[in-house]
Amino acid sequence: MTEKQELILSVALNLFAKQGFAATPTSQIAKEAQVSEGLIFRHFGSKEGLLQAILEEGQARVQAMVNSIAEETDPRRIITRVIDLPVQLIEQEREFWGLQFALKYSQKILPSKQQDTSVIALTKALYQAFDTLGYDYPDKETEFLMIFLEGLSSAMLTQDIQVNSLVRFVKVKYDLVQAQSSKKTQLQKV
Repeated sequence: MTEKQELILSVALNLFAKQGFAATPTSQIAKEAQVSEGLIFRHFGSKEGLLQAILEEGQARVQAMVNSIAEETDPRRIITRVIDLPVQLIEQEREFWGLQFALKYSQKILPSKQQDTSVIALTKALYQAFDTLGYDYPDKETEFLMIFLEGLSSAMLTQDIQVNSLVRFVKVKYDLVQAQSSKKTQLQKV
């Protein structure tokens, strides 16, 4: 990808995340990227093609992270990394995930096939980790954790929440970190 293409994608992502896809004209993207509108169409075909390129680039980065988790051999490390993944992704690329959230919930755009592949690979790795550790219901633990992480991701994008304490709570629940004695007592009361 050329420098100009990367610049166009970056500007478009920023504007789509701030203003919404429908409310952002390609003329504004061209103006802010200091390129001609024709160049956008030459490289991406259409505004929808530009959005697709942004989503594909982001999903490729996600897939690389998921592949790394799936290659782990320590089941406790797999669970820990899955729990940390939404926080890591949103901290690194808030605009991209804000756009994903807006598209998913506001415009009802379905996940891409590549996104489905990432979720399937992550779910499979998580299930195998719970199964290896001898959980009675690895399928339900996997489903619970995936739903929790989806909710956590949404909350991180839309609310001011105490992410670190929630992540720690889940890690304590799965015995991945040691709870401090006073905190453990507090967690048991919840």
